[in-house]
Amino acid sequence: MTRPRAVPVVVWLIVLLHLAVMLGQTAVFPHLRSPDERQHVDLVLQVRQGDAWPWPGPGTTYVTQGVTAGGFVEADSLDGPLHLADRDDVPPRGERPSYLDAGGTATLTAEAPDGSVAPVFNQLVQHPPLYYLLGAGVVSLVPDWQDAPLDQVWLLLRWWNALLALPLPLLLFAAARRLRLPEPLPVAAALVPLAIPELTHLESAVNNDNLLVILGACATLLVIRVLTGDLSRRTAALLGLVTMLALLTKGFALMFPPWILLAYAVVAYRHRDRLRTAVVALLVAATLTLPGIAWWVRNVVVHGMLQPHGTHATPPDLTPVHGWADGGLAWLGRFTERMVTLFFVQDHAATREHDASWWMARVALVVVLAGLVTALVRRPVPRLDALVLLFPVPALAGIVARGSWEQFAAFHDLGAAQQGRYLYTGLVGLMVVALAGAAVLRPGRRRVVPAALLVLACGMHLAYQHDVWRLYWMPYDAGPGAFADALAAVGHWYAFPSAVPVAVLVAGVALAAAVALSLTRSAVGERRPGRSASADAEPLAAA
Repeated sequence: MTRPRAVPVVVWLIVLLHLAVMLGQTAVFPHLRSPDERQHVDLVLQVRQGDAWPWPGPGTTYVTQGVTAGGFVEADSLDGPLHLADRDDVPPRGERPSYLDAGGTATLTAEAPDGSVAPVFNQLVQHPPLYYLLGAGVVSLVPDWQDAPLDQVWLLLRWWNALLALPLPLLLFAAARRLRLPEPLPVAAALVPLAIPELTHLESAVNNDNLLVILGACATLLVIRVLTGDLSRRTAALLGLVTMLALLTKGFALMFPPWILLAYAVVAYRHRDRLRTAVVALLVAATLTLPGIAWWVRNVVVHGMLQPHGTHATPPDLTPVHGWADGGLAWLGRFTERMVTLFFVQDHAATREHDASWWMARVALVVVLAGLVTALVRRPVPRLDALVLLFPVPALAGIVARGSWEQFAAFHDLGAAQQGRYLYTGLVGLMVVALAGAAVLRPGRRRVVPAALLVLACGMHLAYQHDVWRLYWMPYDAGPGAFADALAAVGHWYAFPSAVPVAVLVAGVALAAAVALSLTRSAVGERRPGRSASADAEPLAAA
Protein backbone atom coordinates (compact mmCIF):
# COMPACT_ATOMS: atom_id res chain seq x y z
CA MET A 1 0.00 0.00 0.00
CA THR A 2 1.41 3.34 -0.99
CA ARG A 3 1.65 6.13 1.48
CA PRO A 4 -1.23 8.64 1.25
CA ARG A 5 -0.38 12.05 -0.11
CA ALA A 6 -0.40 15.09 2.10
CA VAL A 7 -3.34 17.47 2.11
CA PRO A 8 -2.88 19.82 -0.87
CA VAL A 9 -2.35 23.52 -0.23
CA VAL A 10 -5.57 24.33 -2.08
CA VAL A 11 -7.57 22.35 0.49
CA TRP A 12 -6.09 24.44 3.32
CA LEU A 13 -7.03 27.54 1.34
CA ILE A 14 -10.58 26.18 1.03
CA VAL A 15 -10.71 25.63 4.81
CA LEU A 16 -9.70 29.26 5.38
CA LEU A 17 -12.18 30.47 2.74
CA HIS A 18 -14.87 28.46 4.49
CA LEU A 19 -14.01 30.25 7.73
CA ALA A 20 -14.08 33.66 6.03
CA VAL A 21 -17.52 32.94 4.57
CA MET A 22 -18.85 31.90 7.97
CA LEU A 23 -17.44 34.97 9.70
CA GLY A 24 -18.84 37.14 6.92
CA GLN A 25 -22.27 35.65 7.52
CA THR A 26 -22.13 36.82 11.14
CA ALA A 27 -22.21 40.38 9.80
CA VAL A 28 -24.82 39.86 7.09
CA PHE A 29 -27.37 38.17 9.33
CA PRO A 30 -28.53 40.20 12.35
CA HIS A 31 -28.61 38.40 15.66
CA LEU A 32 -31.76 36.30 16.19
CA ARG A 33 -32.11 35.67 12.45
CA SER A 34 -31.25 31.98 12.53
CA PRO A 35 -33.62 29.16 13.52
CA ASP A 36 -34.32 29.33 17.28
CA GLU A 37 -31.13 31.34 17.81
CA ARG A 38 -32.63 33.38 20.66
CA GLN A 39 -33.56 30.22 22.56
CA HIS A 40 -30.17 28.62 21.95
CA VAL A 41 -28.32 31.65 23.30
CA ASP A 42 -30.70 31.97 26.22
CA LEU A 43 -30.25 28.34 27.24
CA VAL A 44 -26.46 28.70 27.04
CA LEU A 45 -26.66 31.72 29.35
CA GLN A 46 -29.01 29.95 31.75
CA VAL A 47 -26.61 27.02 32.00
CA ARG A 48 -23.75 29.46 32.64
CA GLN A 49 -25.69 30.97 35.56
CA GLY A 50 -26.73 27.61 36.96
CA ASP A 51 -30.44 28.22 36.27
CA ALA A 52 -30.58 25.38 33.74
CA TRP A 53 -28.20 23.00 35.46
CA PRO A 54 -29.02 20.36 36.55
CA TRP A 55 -30.92 20.03 33.29
CA PRO A 56 -34.53 21.18 33.70
CA GLY A 57 -37.56 19.13 32.76
CA PRO A 58 -39.90 19.99 29.87
CA GLY A 59 -42.31 22.84 30.41
CA THR A 60 -40.30 24.32 33.28
CA THR A 61 -37.91 26.72 31.54
CA TYR A 62 -38.75 30.11 30.06
CA VAL A 63 -36.84 32.50 27.84
CA THR A 64 -35.36 35.29 29.94
CA GLN A 65 -35.76 39.00 29.32
CA GLY A 66 -32.00 39.54 29.39
CA VAL A 67 -31.42 37.73 26.10
CA THR A 68 -33.42 40.40 24.24
CA ALA A 69 -30.43 42.73 24.63
CA GLY A 70 -28.52 40.72 22.04
CA GLY A 71 -30.43 41.82 18.96
CA PHE A 72 -32.64 44.52 17.51
CA VAL A 73 -34.96 42.56 15.20
CA GLU A 74 -37.77 40.06 15.68
CA ALA A 75 -36.93 36.41 16.23
CA ASP A 76 -39.96 35.05 14.37
CA SER A 77 -40.81 34.87 10.67
CA LEU A 78 -40.76 38.22 8.94
CA ASP A 79 -43.73 39.85 7.26
CA GLY A 80 -41.53 41.45 4.62
CA PRO A 81 -38.30 43.44 4.11
CA LEU A 82 -36.93 45.10 7.25
CA HIS A 83 -35.07 47.99 5.55
CA LEU A 84 -32.55 48.07 8.40
CA ALA A 85 -30.55 50.81 6.68
CA ASP A 86 -33.44 53.18 7.45
CA ARG A 87 -33.38 52.54 11.19
CA ASP A 88 -31.65 55.00 13.52
CA ASP A 89 -32.62 53.50 16.88
CA VAL A 90 -29.64 51.16 17.36
CA PRO A 91 -27.26 52.55 20.02
CA PRO A 92 -23.60 53.09 19.15
CA ARG A 93 -21.30 50.12 19.52
CA GLY A 94 -20.19 49.58 23.11
CA GLU A 95 -23.23 51.42 24.51
CA ARG A 96 -25.70 48.66 23.78
CA PRO A 97 -27.57 46.97 26.63
CA SER A 98 -26.19 44.10 28.65
CA TYR A 99 -27.99 41.00 29.84
CA LEU A 100 -28.73 42.65 33.18
CA ASP A 101 -29.79 45.93 31.54
CA ALA A 102 -32.51 44.11 29.63
CA GLY A 103 -33.98 42.38 32.67
CA GLY A 104 -31.59 39.53 33.44
CA THR A 105 -33.29 36.31 34.47
CA ALA A 106 -36.81 37.75 34.58
CA THR A 107 -39.22 35.74 32.44
CA LEU A 108 -39.95 37.01 28.95
CA THR A 109 -43.65 37.30 28.16
CA ALA A 110 -45.63 37.67 24.96
CA GLU A 111 -49.22 38.23 23.99
CA ALA A 112 -51.09 35.00 23.37
CA PRO A 113 -53.61 34.59 20.52
CA ASP A 114 -56.49 35.16 22.95
CA GLY A 115 -55.03 38.51 24.04
CA SER A 116 -53.66 37.31 27.37
CA VAL A 117 -50.00 37.65 28.35
CA ALA A 118 -48.14 34.38 28.74
CA PRO A 119 -44.51 33.44 29.46
CA VAL A 120 -42.36 32.36 26.49
CA PHE A 121 -41.23 28.77 26.95
CA ASN A 122 -37.76 27.65 25.94
CA GLN A 123 -38.59 24.41 24.14
CA LEU A 124 -34.94 23.48 23.64
CA VAL A 125 -34.76 21.66 26.97
CA GLN A 126 -36.12 18.72 24.96
CA HIS A 127 -32.54 18.25 23.73
CA PRO A 128 -29.59 16.76 25.64
CA PRO A 129 -27.27 19.32 27.29
CA LEU A 130 -23.83 18.81 25.71
CA TYR A 131 -23.94 21.76 23.29
CA TYR A 132 -25.18 24.14 25.98
CA LEU A 133 -22.55 23.03 28.48
CA LEU A 134 -19.84 23.75 25.89
CA GLY A 135 -21.41 27.11 25.08
CA ALA A 136 -21.54 28.01 28.76
CA GLY A 137 -17.82 27.26 28.94
CA VAL A 138 -17.23 29.76 26.12
CA VAL A 139 -19.28 32.43 27.90
CA SER A 140 -17.30 31.84 31.10
CA LEU A 141 -14.20 33.10 29.26
CA VAL A 142 -15.80 36.58 29.01
CA PRO A 143 -15.13 38.61 32.19
CA ASP A 144 -18.32 40.12 33.68
CA TRP A 145 -20.32 38.91 30.69
CA GLN A 146 -23.61 39.87 32.35
CA ASP A 147 -22.58 43.54 32.32
CA ALA A 148 -20.98 43.52 28.87
CA PRO A 149 -22.99 44.52 25.78
CA LEU A 150 -24.79 41.29 25.04
CA ASP A 151 -24.46 41.66 21.28
CA GLN A 152 -20.70 41.18 21.74
CA VAL A 153 -21.17 38.04 23.87
CA TRP A 154 -23.61 36.78 21.24
CA LEU A 155 -21.10 37.40 18.46
CA LEU A 156 -18.42 35.48 20.36
CA LEU A 157 -20.81 32.52 20.55
CA ARG A 158 -21.34 32.80 16.80
CA TRP A 159 -17.58 32.74 16.25
CA TRP A 160 -17.32 29.67 18.45
CA ASN A 161 -19.89 27.94 16.25
CA ALA A 162 -17.85 28.86 13.16
CA LEU A 163 -14.80 27.26 14.76
CA LEU A 164 -16.85 24.13 15.51
CA ALA A 165 -17.67 23.86 11.81
CA LEU A 166 -14.18 24.77 10.57
CA PRO A 167 -12.93 21.16 9.93
CA LEU A 168 -15.87 20.21 7.68
CA PRO A 169 -14.01 20.70 4.34
CA LEU A 170 -11.09 18.65 5.68
CA LEU A 171 -13.42 15.84 6.74
CA LEU A 172 -15.08 15.81 3.33
CA PHE A 173 -11.66 15.71 1.67
CA ALA A 174 -10.53 12.85 3.92
CA ALA A 175 -13.75 10.91 3.29
CA ALA A 176 -13.38 11.17 -0.49
CA ARG A 177 -9.73 10.20 -0.27
CA ARG A 178 -10.46 7.18 1.92
CA LEU A 179 -13.01 6.04 -0.68
CA ARG A 180 -10.17 6.29 -3.21
CA LEU A 181 -12.01 8.72 -5.43
CA PRO A 182 -9.63 9.76 -8.22
CA GLU A 183 -8.06 13.19 -8.24
CA PRO A 184 -9.17 15.92 -8.05
CA LEU A 185 -12.52 14.76 -6.62
CA PRO A 186 -11.32 14.89 -2.99
CA VAL A 187 -10.56 18.59 -3.56
CA ALA A 188 -14.05 19.02 -4.99
CA ALA A 189 -15.44 17.36 -1.87
CA ALA A 190 -13.73 19.99 0.28
CA LEU A 191 -15.61 22.68 -1.67
CA VAL A 192 -19.05 21.26 -0.87
CA PRO A 193 -19.81 23.45 2.21
CA LEU A 194 -19.20 26.57 0.11
CA ALA A 195 -21.89 25.46 -2.34
CA ILE A 196 -24.62 25.33 0.33
CA PRO A 197 -25.28 28.90 1.57
CA GLU A 198 -27.78 27.81 4.21
CA LEU A 199 -25.13 25.52 5.70
CA THR A 200 -22.61 28.36 6.04
CA HIS A 201 -25.38 30.54 7.49
CA LEU A 202 -26.21 27.90 10.10
CA GLU A 203 -22.52 27.40 10.88
CA SER A 204 -22.21 31.13 11.59
CA ALA A 205 -25.12 31.19 14.04
CA VAL A 206 -25.71 29.80 17.53
CA ASN A 207 -27.37 26.43 16.96
CA ASN A 208 -26.85 22.94 18.37
CA ASP A 209 -27.05 21.55 14.81
CA ASN A 210 -23.47 22.70 14.32
CA LEU A 211 -22.07 20.29 16.90
CA LEU A 212 -24.19 17.43 15.57
CA VAL A 213 -23.15 18.12 11.96
CA ILE A 214 -19.44 17.99 12.74
CA LEU A 215 -19.90 14.84 14.82
CA GLY A 216 -21.88 13.33 11.93
CA ALA A 217 -19.02 14.19 9.58
CA CYS A 218 -16.51 12.50 11.91
CA ALA A 219 -18.76 9.45 12.18
CA THR A 220 -19.06 9.25 8.38
CA LEU A 221 -15.29 9.24 7.95
CA LEU A 222 -15.00 6.47 10.54
CA VAL A 223 -17.80 4.47 8.89
CA ILE A 224 -15.90 4.76 5.61
CA ARG A 225 -12.83 3.38 7.34
CA VAL A 226 -14.90 0.42 8.53
CA LEU A 227 -16.37 -0.16 5.07
CA THR A 228 -12.88 -0.14 3.55
CA GLY A 229 -11.71 -2.89 5.89
CA ASP A 230 -10.60 -1.15 9.09
CA LEU A 231 -11.94 -3.39 11.87
CA SER A 232 -9.48 -2.17 14.47
CA ARG A 233 -10.64 -1.60 18.01
CA ARG A 234 -9.22 1.91 17.86
CA THR A 235 -11.51 2.91 15.01
CA ALA A 236 -14.44 1.19 16.72
CA ALA A 237 -13.69 3.06 19.94
CA LEU A 238 -13.55 6.38 18.12
CA LEU A 239 -16.82 5.60 16.37
CA GLY A 240 -18.46 4.75 19.69
CA LEU A 241 -17.11 7.91 21.30
CA VAL A 242 -18.37 10.13 18.47
CA THR A 243 -21.77 8.43 18.62
CA MET A 244 -21.97 8.94 22.37
CA LEU A 245 -21.26 12.66 21.99
CA ALA A 246 -23.82 12.93 19.19
CA LEU A 247 -26.46 11.21 21.32
CA LEU A 248 -25.78 13.77 24.04
CA THR A 249 -26.31 16.58 21.52
CA LYS A 250 -29.57 15.98 19.64
CA GLY A 251 -32.22 13.34 19.01
CA PHE A 252 -31.36 12.92 15.33
CA ALA A 253 -28.30 11.00 16.52
CA LEU A 254 -30.59 8.10 17.37
CA MET A 255 -30.04 6.94 13.79
CA PHE A 256 -26.30 6.46 14.50
CA PRO A 257 -26.51 3.03 16.25
CA PRO A 258 -28.44 1.27 13.43
CA TRP A 259 -26.16 2.98 10.92
CA ILE A 260 -23.04 1.63 12.64
CA LEU A 261 -24.62 -1.81 12.92
CA LEU A 262 -25.35 -1.72 9.19
CA ALA A 263 -21.74 -0.79 8.37
CA TYR A 264 -20.27 -3.63 10.41
CA ALA A 265 -22.88 -6.05 9.01
CA VAL A 266 -21.81 -5.19 5.45
CA VAL A 267 -18.14 -5.75 6.27
CA ALA A 268 -18.90 -9.00 8.08
CA TYR A 269 -20.90 -10.21 5.08
CA ARG A 270 -18.14 -9.20 2.70
CA HIS A 271 -15.30 -10.67 4.79
CA ARG A 272 -16.79 -13.74 6.44
CA ASP A 273 -13.34 -14.87 7.49
CA ARG A 274 -13.17 -11.77 9.73
CA LEU A 275 -16.60 -12.20 11.32
CA ARG A 276 -15.24 -12.52 14.85
CA THR A 277 -13.08 -9.41 14.44
CA ALA A 278 -16.08 -7.46 13.16
CA VAL A 279 -18.25 -8.57 16.09
CA VAL A 280 -15.59 -7.59 18.63
CA ALA A 281 -15.16 -4.17 16.99
CA LEU A 282 -18.94 -3.64 16.99
CA LEU A 283 -19.10 -4.52 20.70
CA VAL A 284 -16.35 -1.99 21.43
CA ALA A 285 -18.27 0.72 19.58
CA ALA A 286 -21.54 -0.25 21.27
CA THR A 287 -19.98 -0.18 24.74
CA LEU A 288 -18.71 3.37 24.32
CA THR A 289 -22.09 4.42 22.96
CA LEU A 290 -23.93 3.38 26.13
CA PRO A 291 -23.59 6.68 28.08
CA GLY A 292 -25.31 8.45 25.18
CA ILE A 293 -28.01 5.80 24.96
CA ALA A 294 -28.57 6.20 28.70
CA TRP A 295 -29.86 9.75 28.19
CA TRP A 296 -32.68 8.52 25.98
CA VAL A 297 -33.48 5.61 28.27
CA ARG A 298 -33.74 8.18 31.05
CA ASN A 299 -36.26 10.15 29.00
CA VAL A 300 -38.45 7.07 28.62
CA VAL A 301 -38.26 6.30 32.33
CA VAL A 302 -38.75 9.87 33.60
CA HIS A 303 -40.98 11.41 30.92
CA GLY A 304 -42.61 8.37 29.38
CA MET A 305 -41.34 9.17 25.87
CA LEU A 306 -38.10 9.14 23.95
CA GLN A 307 -38.01 12.91 23.43
CA PRO A 308 -40.35 15.08 25.50
CA HIS A 309 -42.08 18.17 24.15
CA GLY A 310 -40.03 21.02 25.55
CA THR A 311 -42.98 23.34 26.20
CA HIS A 312 -45.20 20.85 28.04
CA ALA A 313 -44.54 19.19 31.37
CA THR A 314 -47.40 16.85 30.44
CA PRO A 315 -47.22 15.55 26.85
CA PRO A 316 -49.81 17.26 24.64
CA ASP A 317 -52.64 15.27 23.13
CA LEU A 318 -51.49 14.30 19.65
CA THR A 319 -54.37 11.98 18.87
CA PRO A 320 -54.72 11.94 15.06
CA VAL A 321 -57.89 13.66 13.92
CA HIS A 322 -56.85 14.33 10.33
CA GLY A 323 -55.89 11.82 7.68
CA TRP A 324 -54.63 11.68 4.12
CA ALA A 325 -58.00 12.71 2.73
CA ASP A 326 -57.84 15.96 4.75
CA GLY A 327 -54.92 17.36 2.79
CA GLY A 328 -52.23 14.71 2.96
CA LEU A 329 -51.12 15.37 -0.60
CA ALA A 330 -50.76 19.09 0.16
CA TRP A 331 -48.71 18.21 3.25
CA LEU A 332 -46.45 15.90 1.21
CA GLY A 333 -45.96 18.51 -1.50
CA ARG A 334 -45.04 21.17 1.02
CA PHE A 335 -42.79 18.79 2.93
CA THR A 336 -40.85 17.88 -0.22
CA GLU A 337 -40.55 21.50 -1.37
CA ARG A 338 -39.37 22.80 2.01
CA MET A 339 -36.87 20.02 2.63
CA VAL A 340 -35.23 20.80 -0.71
CA THR A 341 -35.36 24.59 -0.46
CA LEU A 342 -34.26 24.81 3.15
CA PHE A 343 -31.42 22.36 2.62
CA PHE A 344 -29.67 24.72 0.21
CA VAL A 345 -31.03 28.17 1.08
CA GLN A 346 -33.40 29.86 3.54
CA ASP A 347 -36.73 31.62 3.32
CA HIS A 348 -36.44 34.10 6.18
CA ALA A 349 -39.78 35.70 5.48
CA ALA A 350 -41.54 32.30 5.15
CA THR A 351 -43.17 33.55 1.93
CA ARG A 352 -42.11 30.50 -0.13
CA GLU A 353 -41.29 32.92 -2.93
CA HIS A 354 -39.75 31.44 -6.06
CA ASP A 355 -36.86 33.89 -6.03
CA ALA A 356 -33.29 33.59 -7.30
CA SER A 357 -32.04 31.44 -4.42
CA TRP A 358 -35.09 29.14 -4.70
CA TRP A 359 -34.24 28.42 -8.33
CA MET A 360 -30.54 27.93 -7.57
CA ALA A 361 -31.54 25.33 -4.98
CA ARG A 362 -33.19 23.38 -7.79
CA VAL A 363 -30.07 23.65 -9.93
CA ALA A 364 -27.98 22.26 -7.08
CA LEU A 365 -30.51 19.47 -6.51
CA VAL A 366 -30.28 18.37 -10.15
CA VAL A 367 -26.47 18.25 -9.91
CA VAL A 368 -26.58 16.16 -6.74
CA LEU A 369 -29.20 13.76 -8.11
CA ALA A 370 -27.24 13.31 -11.34
CA GLY A 371 -24.16 12.37 -9.33
CA LEU A 372 -26.08 9.97 -7.09
CA VAL A 373 -27.76 8.15 -9.98
CA THR A 374 -24.46 7.84 -11.86
CA ALA A 375 -22.68 6.54 -8.77
CA LEU A 376 -25.34 3.93 -8.05
CA VAL A 377 -25.55 2.77 -11.67
CA ARG A 378 -21.86 2.85 -12.68
CA ARG A 379 -20.54 1.82 -9.24
CA PRO A 380 -17.28 3.76 -8.90
CA VAL A 381 -17.87 3.01 -5.21
CA PRO A 382 -19.22 -0.45 -4.27
CA ARG A 383 -22.99 -0.16 -4.23
CA LEU A 384 -23.35 -1.56 -0.71
CA ASP A 385 -20.85 1.02 0.55
CA ALA A 386 -22.75 3.79 -1.22
CA LEU A 387 -26.06 2.68 0.30
CA VAL A 388 -24.57 2.58 3.80
CA LEU A 389 -23.18 6.10 3.33
CA LEU A 390 -26.55 7.34 2.06
CA PHE A 391 -28.47 5.71 4.93
CA PRO A 392 -28.42 8.79 7.25
CA VAL A 393 -30.29 11.01 4.78
CA PRO A 394 -33.44 8.87 4.38
CA ALA A 395 -33.24 7.97 8.07
CA LEU A 396 -33.17 11.63 9.08
CA ALA A 397 -35.84 12.52 6.53
CA GLY A 398 -38.01 9.75 7.96
CA ILE A 399 -37.63 11.10 11.49
CA VAL A 400 -38.54 14.60 10.31
CA ALA A 401 -41.48 13.35 8.23
CA ARG A 402 -42.86 11.39 11.17
CA GLY A 403 -42.76 14.44 13.46
CA SER A 404 -44.23 16.70 10.80
CA TRP A 405 -47.03 14.27 9.96
CA GLU A 406 -47.81 13.91 13.66
CA GLN A 407 -48.45 17.66 13.85
CA PHE A 408 -50.51 17.58 10.66
CA ALA A 409 -52.62 14.66 11.87
CA ALA A 410 -53.29 16.31 15.23
CA PHE A 411 -53.58 20.01 14.30
CA HIS A 412 -53.75 20.12 10.48
CA ASP A 413 -50.42 22.00 10.45
CA LEU A 414 -49.09 21.73 6.90
CA GLY A 415 -45.61 23.08 7.59
CA ALA A 416 -44.45 21.92 11.04
CA ALA A 417 -40.79 20.88 11.45
CA GLN A 418 -39.99 20.99 7.73
CA GLN A 419 -36.36 22.10 7.80
CA GLY A 420 -33.87 20.83 5.23
CA ARG A 421 -31.03 21.63 7.64
CA TYR A 422 -32.04 18.55 9.64
CA LEU A 423 -30.38 16.44 6.92
CA TYR A 424 -26.93 18.01 7.36
CA THR A 425 -25.80 15.27 9.73
CA GLY A 426 -25.73 13.01 6.66
CA LEU A 427 -24.09 15.64 4.44
CA VAL A 428 -20.67 14.01 4.06
CA GLY A 429 -21.98 10.62 2.98
CA LEU A 430 -24.50 12.16 0.60
CA MET A 431 -22.00 14.43 -1.11
CA VAL A 432 -19.06 12.05 -1.44
CA VAL A 433 -21.35 9.49 -3.09
CA ALA A 434 -22.70 12.20 -5.40
CA LEU A 435 -19.15 13.26 -6.28
CA ALA A 436 -18.23 9.62 -6.88
CA GLY A 437 -20.49 9.85 -9.90
CA ALA A 438 -17.88 12.14 -11.49
CA ALA A 439 -15.27 9.37 -11.20
CA VAL A 440 -16.61 7.88 -14.44
CA LEU A 441 -15.53 10.97 -16.38
CA ARG A 442 -12.35 10.99 -18.42
CA PRO A 443 -9.37 12.49 -16.56
CA GLY A 444 -9.41 15.71 -18.58
CA ARG A 445 -13.06 16.36 -17.83
CA ARG A 446 -12.71 15.26 -14.25
CA ARG A 447 -10.08 17.94 -13.64
CA VAL A 448 -12.78 20.55 -14.32
CA VAL A 449 -15.10 19.31 -11.54
CA PRO A 450 -13.63 21.39 -8.66
CA ALA A 451 -13.63 24.58 -10.74
CA ALA A 452 -17.19 23.88 -11.88
CA LEU A 453 -18.25 23.32 -8.28
CA LEU A 454 -16.66 26.62 -7.27
CA VAL A 455 -18.63 28.37 -10.03
CA LEU A 456 -21.82 26.75 -8.75
CA ALA A 457 -20.95 27.87 -5.21
CA CYS A 458 -20.47 31.45 -6.40
CA GLY A 459 -23.81 31.37 -8.19
CA MET A 460 -25.55 29.97 -5.13
CA HIS A 461 -24.11 32.67 -2.87
CA LEU A 462 -24.82 35.49 -5.30
CA ALA A 463 -28.48 34.50 -5.50
CA TYR A 464 -28.66 33.94 -1.76
CA GLN A 465 -27.00 37.21 -0.83
CA HIS A 466 -29.18 39.11 -3.28
CA ASP A 467 -32.27 37.87 -1.47
CA VAL A 468 -30.78 38.39 1.99
CA TRP A 469 -29.64 41.98 1.41
CA ARG A 470 -32.98 42.84 -0.17
CA LEU A 471 -34.82 41.39 2.82
CA TYR A 472 -32.68 42.85 5.60
CA TRP A 473 -30.47 45.78 4.69
CA MET A 474 -31.54 47.70 1.59
CA PRO A 475 -33.35 50.98 2.38
CA TYR A 476 -36.95 51.46 1.36
CA ASP A 477 -35.91 54.07 -1.20
CA ALA A 478 -33.56 51.97 -3.31
CA GLY A 479 -31.82 54.88 -5.05
CA PRO A 480 -28.28 55.06 -6.47
CA GLY A 481 -26.65 55.10 -3.04
CA ALA A 482 -28.84 52.38 -1.52
CA PHE A 483 -26.15 49.70 -1.36
CA ALA A 484 -23.67 52.10 0.26
CA ASP A 485 -26.31 52.91 2.89
CA ALA A 486 -26.87 49.19 3.46
CA LEU A 487 -23.11 48.60 3.89
CA ALA A 488 -22.90 51.46 6.38
CA ALA A 489 -25.81 49.96 8.32
CA VAL A 490 -24.07 46.57 8.50
CA GLY A 491 -20.93 48.25 9.84
CA HIS A 492 -22.94 50.16 12.44
CA TRP A 493 -24.96 47.17 13.62
CA TYR A 494 -21.96 44.83 13.91
CA ALA A 495 -20.99 44.14 17.52
CA PHE A 496 -17.24 44.54 16.90
CA PRO A 497 -15.52 47.46 15.12
CA SER A 498 -16.39 47.65 11.43
CA ALA A 499 -12.72 47.03 10.62
CA VAL A 500 -13.35 43.38 11.57
CA PRO A 501 -15.90 42.57 8.84
CA VAL A 502 -13.85 44.63 6.37
CA ALA A 503 -10.78 42.50 7.16
CA VAL A 504 -12.87 39.34 6.81
CA LEU A 505 -14.16 40.54 3.43
CA VAL A 506 -10.68 41.38 2.14
CA ALA A 507 -9.31 38.03 3.34
CA GLY A 508 -12.27 36.21 1.84
CA VAL A 509 -11.82 37.84 -1.58
CA ALA A 510 -8.10 37.09 -1.55
CA LEU A 511 -8.70 33.46 -0.54
CA ALA A 512 -11.42 33.04 -3.15
CA ALA A 513 -9.08 34.38 -5.82
CA ALA A 514 -6.29 32.04 -4.70
CA VAL A 515 -8.61 29.02 -4.71
CA ALA A 516 -10.04 29.98 -8.11
CA LEU A 517 -6.54 30.43 -9.59
CA SER A 518 -5.39 27.07 -8.25
CA LEU A 519 -8.47 25.24 -9.54
CA THR A 520 -8.27 26.98 -12.92
CA ARG A 521 -4.68 25.89 -13.36
CA SER A 522 -5.69 22.34 -12.50
CA ALA A 523 -8.65 22.46 -14.87
CA VAL A 524 -6.52 23.50 -17.85
CA GLY A 525 -4.13 20.67 -17.19
CA GLU A 526 -1.16 22.32 -15.49
CA ARG A 527 0.91 19.61 -13.81
CA ARG A 528 4.01 19.44 -11.69
CA PRO A 529 7.21 18.74 -13.65
CA GLY A 530 7.74 15.06 -14.17
CA ARG A 531 4.19 14.02 -13.44
CA SER A 532 2.66 11.72 -16.02
CA ALA A 533 -0.60 12.58 -17.73
CA SER A 534 -2.08 9.27 -16.61
CA ALA A 535 -1.68 10.09 -12.92
CA ASP A 536 -5.07 11.77 -12.79
CA ALA A 537 -6.74 8.48 -13.63
CA GLU A 538 -5.24 6.67 -10.65
CA PRO A 539 -7.24 6.50 -7.43
CA LEU A 540 -5.66 7.79 -4.28
CA ALA A 541 -4.34 5.26 -1.81
CA ALA A 542 -6.49 4.56 1.20
CA ALA A 543 -5.50 6.65 4.18
